Amino acid sequence: MEQLSTLLQRLFALHRFGIRPGLERIEALLHAFGNPHRRYPAIHVTGTNGKGSVCAMTASALLAQGYRVGLYTSPHLCHFSERIRIAGKPVAEEALATYLPSLLRQAERIGATFFEVTTALAFILFAEYDIEIAVVEVGMGGRYDATNVLSPLAAVVTSIDYDHEQYLGSSLQEIAWQKAGIFKPNCAALIGERRPWLQELLYRWAAESSSTPVAPSAIPTLVAATPNFCQLLRLPSGTELLLPLAGEHQRWNLAITLRLIELLSDRFPTSMESLAEGLQNVRHWGGLRARIEPLRLHPPLIVDVAHNPSGIAALLRALDEHGYSSTHWHVVFGAMADKDISAMLRLLQPRTAFLYACAPRTERALPPDQLVRLAHQQGIQQCEQYPTVADAVQRAYARRTPTLVVGSFYLVSEALEALRPICTESCS
Repeated sequence: MEQLSTLLQRLFALHRFGIRPGLERIEALLHAFGNPHRRYPAIHVTGTNGKGSVCAMTASALLAQGYRVGLYTSPHLCHFSERIRIAGKPVAEEALATYLPSLLRQAERIGATFFEVTTALAFILFAEYDIEIAVVEVGMGGRYDATNVLSPLAAVVTSIDYDHEQYLGSSLQEIAWQKAGIFKPNCAALIGERRPWLQELLYRWAAESSSTPVAPSAIPTLVAATPNFCQLLRLPSGTELLLPLAGEHQRWNLAITLRLIELLSDRFPTSMESLAEGLQNVRHWGGLRARIEPLRLHPPLIVDVAHNPSGIAALLRALDEHGYSSTHWHVVFGAMADKDISAMLRLLQPRTAFLYACAPRTERALPPDQLVRLAHQQGIQQCEQYPTVADAVQRAYARRTPTLVVGSFYLVSEALEALRPICTESCS
């Protein structure tokens, strides 16, 4: 049997096919394996920001209730197996090694992409492990995303904003249309976008697709926001619970999750006690790392996967809310060249004492020298470039100043790996 490391090398080599929207290749892969995605009910979640958090909260609450849950998210931060979680744990390496060889043979024959193969692998493993319900995060957009072979119980749109414009369109209406593609006949269409004109579009497209549009629950009330980035919340029912995630945007994600759990209640009833337990364990069971995650508190060292202007804005609002409005940060920053990096730097500028410019190990990343140039244009004068993310984050860590690591999943992944030997928190 091929070593898993060799199989993963073959899988990652499929990145050479790039991003190829369309469902014909994923449908061919799944058909070759007996259409495993039709053997269990599913929840399908898209959105520019927030979809990973809603997936993790929902899966964790269902798991706490005792259901056997499959969770599929992307990308991973430390290990490939994080993308496919069964009963709260990353899938075993033995399972990957068992199913990847035949799947890769099919994929290489038809020219399937990395994400298509990964999606097929998740759906196959969910069937083999006999899950009761799958919670599936869209990779990009929705309409032509490989995950859109599902006929879900509920399809969720968390938010609409500018991202991946070269694939999804240059206007918010075009991006919303792509995300509305996950609405299917006879399913609930849970619409979390808050701007009225976009809500109206999504409601109309949901009705046209013969799904039933519904709104989230009322947003929970903030009782207290702690310096360690937890929130004590009061639900509309009056129940109080602790959310170990920071920011108003996570309260909104919880409102979406509460409505989703309510929509599932006929088939998958879930108690308030299970919801509270699931939220307590959401980082572990849901693999929800690097969402304003403190690795150190004195002085603070925060990692966050915000990778577009709306994500950066939500991060900064959360820092204010949790008592860091006057803090100036040493910011380790790197981003993909196709992002609106100038807008991200413009938002960070008032809070940045020093910028460590670097580039994750991907051809999509903006080179550090260009990043420094953009930073200077946005008024960030205290700035140095570093050849690797590890060099940047280790230098920032050694200075023992308030440090923020942000810009992309790729950046945070490399930062966590670099911090593992020196920081009390590590990838697990």
